[in-house]
Amino acid sequence: MKTTEVNKELIGRRCECIFTGLMVTGVIEDTEENEHTIEVKVRFDHPHQWGDDLYNDVWAWGRKIDEFGTLHHLQLLEDKPDFQIMTVVFGEPISRIDRSVFEDVETWGVCSLQGWVNSYESVRFVAINDHTAIITGEYNMEQVKVWLEKYTSIKSLKTS
Repeated sequence: MKTTEVNKELIGRRCECIFTGLMVTGVIEDTEENEHTIEVKVRFDHPHQWGDDLYNDVWAWGRKIDEFGTLHHLQLLEDKPDFQIMTVVFGEPISRIDRSVFEDVETWGVCSLQGWVNSYESVRFVAINDHTAIITGEYNMEQVKVWLEKYTSIKSLKTS
């Protein structure tokens, strides 16, 4: 990134920057400008260790006169959601799936489709009518999809 491209509108954007010779990801938290440099504060997605110290953020900087500094390594990342959305229309009412598939609570450990889906880490189930549900998750969505296709009748399944 060039020093002339830095502005307050970058705050909150995901980016990749250099830290101790490695490209790391994070979110732009602040910008500062003085007579000679422009700086962008990046909060890392995960802390990074350098020697005995653990770092949560770094200031990427660039000299205005010649662009020298770490700022020229900073790249904005595409803004995309951190989760997936699955819209499922079942071939039978969700309440019927609850009674048939989950009649044996000991087998599944839960008594409903919602309970089963919500038992996956980072996955949530919301019924929007008697046949349709929205399922969201950061990961594990492929496993949920495979299970739903195996144990339930599905009229349509759309992911985004």
